[in-house]
Parts: sequence; C-alpha cells; structure tokens
Amino acid sequence: MKKTLSRNPNMLRTMIGLGMTLILLLGYAVYSNTLDSEYYRFETTNEEIVLTTAELDGDGKWYVTTTSAISWLNISMEGLSEGSEMIVSSSSIPFYTSESLGADNAGRMFTCKDIDEDFELIVESCDLDFSHESLEAEGIVEFKSIVEIELPLGGVGYIEADDYDSAFEKATERLSEAEGITTWSVEVRKSGEIVNLTDAPEIHVVTHELVSVEEFKLDPITETLYGLASLIGCFTMMIVVPMIAYFSSVARQKKEDRIRAENPPPAD
Repeated sequence: MKKTLSRNPNMLRTMIGLGMTLILLLGYAVYSNTLDSEYYRFETTNEEIVLTTAELDGDGKWYVTTTSAISWLNISMEGLSEGSEMIVSSSSIPFYTSESLGADNAGRMFTCKDIDEDFELIVESCDLDFSHESLEAEGIVEFKSIVEIELPLGGVGYIEADDYDSAFEKATERLSEAEGITTWSVEVRKSGEIVNLTDAPEIHVVTHELVSVEEFKLDPITETLYGLASLIGCFTMMIVVPMIAYFSSVARQKKEDRIRAENPPPAD
C-alpha cells in the first residue's frame, strides 16, 4: 500500500473525495428520514382513582363496577389474621398479576412485558386469569395487577400508521377495546371459609382517555449532525491509516534521495 500510494498520490485524493461524497449522501439520508416518520405518538390521561366498594347480601364479598379503560388495578387490605388470603375476581375479562409487578427489572419497572431473544414483547411472564389469590403477610395484603396490558402504562404510547387519520383511528380503537362493563369482587378466606370483615378493601385503578395524537418527529438538524459526526469519525479512521502510510512513504523517499545526494556514487 505504501508503494502504491507513493507512486500514485491521486489514489489518496480519490479516497478522500469518495469518503466525503459518501458522508454527504448518508447525511442527507439521515436528514430525509427524520422529516417523514411512520410512527405517531398518542397521549392519554393517566389518572389514579379510588373506587368505592359495596357489600351485598352480607355474603362477605365487596363489589365494584367499572366501565373505563383500566391499566393498573391495585387492592390492599389490613388487619387480616394469619393464613388469610384475598381473592380478586372479574366478571368479564381476564387480567394479569405477578409478585414482581412494579419491581425493578434491570433498570426499568416490571410491567409483565419481557423481551425474548427475537426482541419481541411477550406477556407470558404474568399469570392471566379471571380470578387471582394473594396471601397475607404480617396482616397485610397488597395485590397488584394490570387489566389491559396494551394501554400506555405511563400515559404515552406509539402507533405505526400511514397517516394521521389512520393513527387517530388506531389509538381510539385501542382505548375503546379496553372499555367495557366489568364487575370486580373481593373476598377474604381462611381455611376455605369466607371471613366477614368490617373494613372494606382499598381499590385503586388507573384510567385512560385519549388526549392527543401527533406524528413522532425527531429534530432533523440535531439528528443530521449526530449522523454526520458518526460518519466522519468512521471515514476518518478509514482514511487516517492510508494517509499515514502515504506520508511516511513520501518522507522515507525524500530521506533516501537526500542520502543519495549527499553520498554520490564514486566516479569511474
């Protein structure tokens, strides 16, 4: 390579010109892709409310009915005797629960969504059923569950769509599918028998209503600068080595020429 570059300096200019051309082309590609996005950001309310329960017919169960789109459903009770268990049931839809819900999961909150080796979201890590049990610990039960896992648990979600109207329709459909009349029942059992308690369970739910839908956009100037910086760094590394080889070859050739000039061959 050194000999080739020293004999053909145009090769170095060609490599630099080609690198700059690729940098400009790829920089324009980054810029153009930030202008037109296929993803839309939709925002929903993320309101936590406390539900009021009612005990009917003295059967030891508390009931409450919901109609909104619900993500989190958390229930707590205190003052339970040792060995008691709380049973939470839904009349119409299955819901998810796990002892790890809300806990730290590799730097993020665990929400029943694990990532498999194909980087696809799966929900098999939580139990899905119409009824779940939770055992007391030191007289307290804290039950955590997610009713509709497709809702944006933080109030912000993203949808892939061709245009705004399609994105708005998909966001509206996602929330409407999570709505419905559901009656929840809570009971406490010990040794298989229902325990009649005077204190009702405390039920918290997080409800969602659509607020806005907008196209997801990146700052084209910032992203282009980031892209150009990365490309320039990569191509610089590719060009530096040949340039070092070229200049070292030129310097070596000049040194050899100088030594020859200072030490001419003996005349015949």
